[in-house]
Amino acid sequence: MKRTAGRFIGRPVVALHVLLVIIHLGFTPSCEAGQRWVRVKWVVDGDTIILKDGRHIRYIGMDTPEIDHEHDRAEPMGYEAKIANRRLVEGWKLRLEFDRERHDRYDRILAYVYRSDGLFVNGELLEQGFAHLLIHFPNTAKEKTLRNAQRAAMQAGRGVWKTIDKNARPSHGYLGNRRSKRFHAHDCPRGNKMSPKNRIRFKNLWEAFWNGYAPDKACIAFP
Repeated sequence: MKRTAGRFIGRPVVALHVLLVIIHLGFTPSCEAGQRWVRVKWVVDGDTIILKDGRHIRYIGMDTPEIDHEHDRAEPMGYEAKIANRRLVEGWKLRLEFDRERHDRYDRILAYVYRSDGLFVNGELLEQGFAHLLIHFPNTAKEKTLRNAQRAAMQAGRGVWKTIDKNARPSHGYLGNRRSKRFHAHDCPRGNKMSPKNRIRFKNLWEAFWNGYAPDKACIAFP
């Protein structure tokens, strides 16, 4: 009788245990879900790192000045941005969060990067003035947070914002595209091709950046 009762009671308990394990495994975030800690092997520049597992990570929602490449010279503050990025991430455990798209056209992984102490690296680089906002749809989950970080740097005149005069009155303003969140010089051919319904005008650089638009590099050099 005891053996029968044991078998009768034990089977549901074992089954419940197995079910709980399956449920747990089914909902345990994988590394690709962004919940495991990773570490940096190499800092490429101000907005790109290589992890110890070999993955190349491109920070979402921001752009830093370029360092020198094979055929191009470094942009102003390019190496300062790289150094700032290195100081923020080297030696830290990092956590990755993702948006709608996982890879860019260079097959780098697109991510929001957080340190183990909670620091949001993308936002910190913006707030320190080493980057400007660069929105690529549909990756907009943290657009407001990143825009506010940039505005803090602009108001404080940090980094790349030291040279931007919010009271400047150029003879020609700038033409923004509401759809792409890019702005163009008044005589930029690409800017003048945009649909009239997407056009928005800015009186100066400050106004364009303040509203979260990024410069079209084909017609505007920044910084």
